[in-house]
Amino acid sequence: MKRTFLWLLATVSLAAAPDAFVVAPYLQNPAKDSMTVLWVARGPGSGTVRCWEGERLVWQHEAGGHVPARTLSYSPWESEIFGVRHPGYQREVRVAGLKAGHVYRYEVEQDGQRWQGEFRTAPGPTQSVRFIAYADSETEPESTGKAVDWENPEDPASKRLYLVDQTTGYAANLEVIQQRRPDFVVIAGDIVETGGEQRDWDEFWMHNRQLAGNIPIVGVIGNHEYYGGPNDGHYDEDSSERAVDKYLTYFRAPSNGRVEARERGRYFRMDYGPVCLIAIDGCNGLPHKSASDTNLYLGSQRRPLGDFNPGSLQYRWLEQQLRDAQRRCQFTFVVFHHCPYSSGVHALEPGFDVPRQDLQSGRPMQVLTPLFGRYGVDVLLNGHDEMMERSEVDTQEVLPDGQLRPYKLQVYDVGIGGDGLRGPELKNPLCKFLAHLDSPEMWQGGILQDGGKHYGHLEVEVSPVGGKWQATLTPVYVFPVLDSSGRVLRFERRVYADTVVLEGKSPGR
Repeated sequence: MKRTFLWLLATVSLAAAPDAFVVAPYLQNPAKDSMTVLWVARGPGSGTVRCWEGERLVWQHEAGGHVPARTLSYSPWESEIFGVRHPGYQREVRVAGLKAGHVYRYEVEQDGQRWQGEFRTAPGPTQSVRFIAYADSETEPESTGKAVDWENPEDPASKRLYLVDQTTGYAANLEVIQQRRPDFVVIAGDIVETGGEQRDWDEFWMHNRQLAGNIPIVGVIGNHEYYGGPNDGHYDEDSSERAVDKYLTYFRAPSNGRVEARERGRYFRMDYGPVCLIAIDGCNGLPHKSASDTNLYLGSQRRPLGDFNPGSLQYRWLEQQLRDAQRRCQFTFVVFHHCPYSSGVHALEPGFDVPRQDLQSGRPMQVLTPLFGRYGVDVLLNGHDEMMERSEVDTQEVLPDGQLRPYKLQVYDVGIGGDGLRGPELKNPLCKFLAHLDSPEMWQGGILQDGGKHYGHLEVEVSPVGGKWQATLTPVYVFPVLDSSGRVLRFERRVYADTVVLEGKSPGR
């Protein structure tokens, strides 16, 4: 696969640049002819975006506005403990009139300081694509120094702490992702620990400062993005909506015919070369507290948002998009947070009878499986149970001529971005790979040599091979290499032994 990135890491011309940028410039909503550049400025002054193709200036635009980004305000309890902070002023520019599959340099000038980066526009339908998916980064300042339980697969009763804390694990994961230079990164929900806490969003953008300035991050909503927080209403509806407003302020997605303006940004479709990526909001099934509900904490008395069940606005929109993607795209990936098939605690049926039931079950999402099969969805990208697990679901596609095509729907829990490293809670009969069990740890002289469950992601490579399209799905783990005394020296990109290759259609389709 030929990749033409110049790969200039985002830089700032002055050491004092953080004074100008609360959130450094980052990329959103990639298309064949355009890209959105956003940033949060500390002051109300206008900012300028310039874009070059080679040495030729092709775009220059000034972004102004003096209204603070009020949705990014710090809550009263945050301000009381950590001091009052101004939310800053969001700036947004849609750079248009570009060429498909081309690399461009860009620069943002704000208050005399310059931020420089680059991006690649979405390719045409016959060009190769590489993207990376993970979930459950759940950033928060408290992650520093906080190592998760690292269970021993041979003795579940024994508990250890993981070799590095969550902050270090997530940073190492991002470094490996950056080195692979994907076209985009998709996060399948639980981007931050608490959607209503501004400090957690600050932590996310601090981690992704360089990556997001050169590679678009496609953020998909998870239950933590609905969470107001322990100090601000938990999942109370008003608190949840304030939390979601932060998510919607940061992320941009194609509009693609949403039927309700109030649901804008919560689910969307992005066509990228031969790939169709459809993101849905599975965080609040209706009726509330029923077997169809994925979050028994989150009510929907006044504004029933997030429902995905048959008959809902989102379900009808989803079916339209899947029908169109079946005709137009080589591969269809559907991404949402709650994994419908897994070995984790969220695979239990919804209910309050803990531990035999779960308050945030992914099982209700299984109601969409027949729809996915009917329109030939290739892969589901999920999180929530915070494991690297792959399941296969036998289903059948209804082809446009009415014939049935039996196939296996691939279902991934990629929730190993940077938070938990959980183990299984029950037997998943559809499981084909689970890092916790299928990648045994190998030790020598008291030093871990390989294997085990670690932070990581799924890498997807889509390209034409021998007249057919192929999608190669590679589960990646970021391995902490230890010295002779057991201290972490560095991290290495390693691959679990579960690479899957899917065959698509001809490049000319």
